[in-house]
Amino acid sequence: MHIIDAQIHDVGPWFDWTVERTELQHRIMTELAIAYLDAVGVHGLLLFPGGDDAFAAWAAEALPDRFAFVPHITPKTPDVDAAVGAAKKRHEKGLLGLRAIIGWPLDGSEVRNFEAGVWDPVFAACERQEVPLFLFISGWLAQIAKLIARFPRLTLIVDHLGLRQPPLDKPDDPPFKCLAELLQLARLPNVNVKLCGLPSLSQEQYPYKDVAPHLRAIVDAFGAERLMWGSDTTRFSGRIGIGRFQNPRTLGQYPGKHTYAEALHFVRDSDVLTSAEKESILGGTVRRVLKWTAGAQ
Repeated sequence: MHIIDAQIHDVGPWFDWTVERTELQHRIMTELAIAYLDAVGVHGLLLFPGGDDAFAAWAAEALPDRFAFVPHITPKTPDVDAAVGAAKKRHEKGLLGLRAIIGWPLDGSEVRNFEAGVWDPVFAACERQEVPLFLFISGWLAQIAKLIARFPRLTLIVDHLGLRQPPLDKPDDPPFKCLAELLQLARLPNVNVKLCGLPSLSQEQYPYKDVAPHLRAIVDAFGAERLMWGSDTTRFSGRIGIGRFQNPRTLGQYPGKHTYAEALHFVRDSDVLTSAEKESILGGTVRRVLKWTAGAQ
């Protein structure tokens, strides 16, 4: 099985590199990313750059079988329609989709922009040009049905199960309080889910037996062919790629903190999933939905 991780942010080191040393920086970061992957047995990786996409684009072009990337887009992007079109043309260069961040800041200000229609040009352009859109909207799952009602042909991937997760947010009480809202979205055929962060919502140590029933419920609702596993290990270890800073909330231990290997083995070694379901979740869905041939056999 050639496993694909559907999300990490930029890896380190984050030094003050000079312009003349940019390629050296990218080479070092790529080698470190490969070390991350090889250490746990992951073949391919979707990079979600926190700022500019220079490193992610470089890695995807240098090693197209192992790296691809998904940059941000916002309503403030100049000429949104042209930007989406340019992104589509870069598919063969490893740009496989775009990401909209609506669930941040936590005060709901971007959600209010969404409700006011500010984001509609982004959704319309992605729908029209058939560019998959990753949507970070954790804590506001009810908005997704409204979005799909307006843009029914939009290919959507819900980030992080749409559930509030540490360390950037405080989980609901109980952590799966809003899971039913996610499961209801399974009726919408263009909605896919990034299966990311379930271990962070566990009240136990690995292998997180208490969240296994929730994993099974998600698979039963959506089918494994609409789920893609993402570790987001850089978030859980503090390196989230936004302004290239280390998140102080992650410097010590916190409820839900887990390793890259634990995130993978929770799914790969799960006794509530079939082998065929694991094949889809750990790579098949990414290849199909994003039309990526990484690790194809």
